[in-house]
Amino acid sequence: MLKTIFDYTRGLVILVTFYVISAFIIKLFNIMLPPAILGLALLAAALISGIIKEEWIEKTSNFLIKNMAMFLVPLMGGLIVYKSLLFKNWFVILLVIFITTTLLIVSIGLFVEYGLKFLELHKMRKTK
Repeated sequence: MLKTIFDYTRGLVILVTFYVISAFIIKLFNIMLPPAILGLALLAAALISGIIKEEWIEKTSNFLIKNMAMFLVPLMGGLIVYKSLLFKNWFVILLVIFITTTLLIVSIGLFVEYGLKFLELHKMRKTK
């Protein structure tokens, strides 16, 4: 029981620390980027480099993902407040969602395709 509490606490401390560090970096260098995005990038770099072990944040991350809907309820309540604005601009909102989703899918597909080709070339060079 105590180990489980420690695991959750350790994971939460690590995730919050990366968020705080990213918020500090963004404020320090006046970067126009949400702290959560930079925090995720820093966390990914730390995981890849081995500074942070996956086991340290696994339980906390799984808990947050499983309960994500609970965190979105206040957002949906806020949307109700602006429903007249949403109804007035529904076409533009849907158009932007469609265009950005399409661009995201295409760019991720191209990135993965070129990444796989790069890995194949790297593998072939290594075997020679």
